[in-house]
Amino acid sequence: MKVKLFSTNYLPENERYNKFDAFEEELNKFLASVKVIDVKFSTAAGMCHDMQTKANEYRDDFSALVLYEDK
Repeated sequence: MKVKLFSTNYLPENERYNKFDAFEEELNKFLASVKVIDVKFSTAAGMCHDMQTKANEYRDDFSALVLYEDK
């Protein structure tokens, strides 16, 4: 058994605006190439405040842990 982690947090910067599509596409492509044992999903969200610029930044992350075997 092997594991592979997918996360929207590690997508290239140019894919961040379409992160759900890119995340699903990458995950589906991988799932089609292996024998899936289980998939675990996780979400996280947070707010970051910069004291110097007074800017608030919302961050979220969706991740999937895939337990699999090679075909």
